[in-house]
This record gives sequence, C-alpha cells and structure tokens, in this order.
Amino acid sequence: MTTTTDSPTSSGSFARDERVIRVRVSGFLRRAFAALCDLALLFALTAAVTVTVALVLHVPTPGLRELGPDLLVAGILDRNPMAVGAVGLFLGMTGLYQLYFAGMAGQSLGMRLVGIRVISARGEPPGPGRGLLRLVALAPSVLPAGLGWLWALFDREHRALHDHLAGTYVIVEE
Repeated sequence: MTTTTDSPTSSGSFARDERVIRVRVSGFLRRAFAALCDLALLFALTAAVTVTVALVLHVPTPGLRELGPDLLVAGILDRNPMAVGAVGLFLGMTGLYQLYFAGMAGQSLGMRLVGIRVISARGEPPGPGRGLLRLVALAPSVLPAGLGWLWALFDREHRALHDHLAGTYVIVEE
C-alpha cells in the first residue's frame, strides 16, 4: 500500500512524499467474530431500551416462551408500534455505531476486542465522509444474503464489497 503526503520544501512549494506502509490484513474469521460481538452489543442495547420503554408505557411484554424471530416478524406485519420501533432503533443505533466507531474512530468495540482496525489507503482512520460511504455500501454488501460480506473470504486482501466501494482496508493492529 502506498500513501502520498505533501511536505513543504525549502522554496516554500510542496513536494509529494510517497511512502509505503506495510500492514497485515485481517482474516475473515477475525472480522466475523468482531462483527458478531458488535451485533450482540447492539442487540442487547436495543432489547434493553425496548423493554424499558415497554415497562414505562405499561405495554404488555411477551413471556420467555413467546420470544423469538417469529414474534418480531408478526409484530412488524401487524404494524405493532413496539416491534417497528425496536427494528427502527436497532437500525438507527447500528448506523450511528458503524459511522462513529468504524468510520471516524477506525475501530469498533468488537474490532478492538480482536485487535483489528479500519484504515483508508493513506493508513489513517477513514473519516466521516469515507465512513458514511462505507456505511451506505454496507447495505448492498449485507442484504443479498451477505454475499458482499462473504466476498472477503475470496479476496486477496480480504476486503468485502463495502471496503472496495469505500476504499478502506481492515488490518491487524500491531
């Protein structure tokens, strides 16, 4: 990977300084484990907020035997405000979480746990613009059965579709 920086010369003009940084790209299993950790955290936060709101509003909550994906799907199909709100909350929190942690900070909590980070081609955290592009590109990467994300299994640099579209790399932290 080559990065280019501008540095001033003695005449006051700027000269291009190209340097090569050597990094080790993250493997698919590390990325998958980091993503599962992030999803577990986001599911737990969404569930905690949803249950708290249901208790405050005195909305009847289902028992443990009734919990499952079919409860959520039935609630969405019935346009239950609590189910629709929970899905909206999860999607909103996931978007903000990815935008801030993976985009601007360069490392989500799951990534920190497994020792990987997201960088741009210059070796820096992606930043807000590239982070937003990566977030938007995450939808076509995940929605068609996760095929864009599984692309990282076969890519030489283990980059998923959203990494290619945003110009980011997931590397092992040294």
